[in-house]
Amino acid sequence: MSIELMMYHTEHGQKTVLVDDSGHKWLQVLMMDGTLVVRKVPKTDARYMRPVDGKQKAMSTRVRQFRAYGRRNGMTKAAKSFLSKAAA
Repeated sequence: MSIELMMYHTEHGQKTVLVDDSGHKWLQVLMMDGTLVVRKVPKTDARYMRPVDGKQKAMSTRVRQFRAYGRRNGMTKAAKSFLSKAAA
């Protein structure tokens, strides 16, 4: 399992997401969509994702930023467990 930080181009604009590509047909995407939620998208949507440009921060820093956002705006149980997996 590898979790990566990506930019996801959706019909509602670009979003910074954490992507888990461990599934066979689906990607689990943690996105800031008002609240912090985990969405399942088909693997074919990977063509709309690209790595974040510029200097990369450590994954622990990104997880901390996503957690802070979730605390402010709310997060689902699935998002909480996703962040625990990403931090490990």
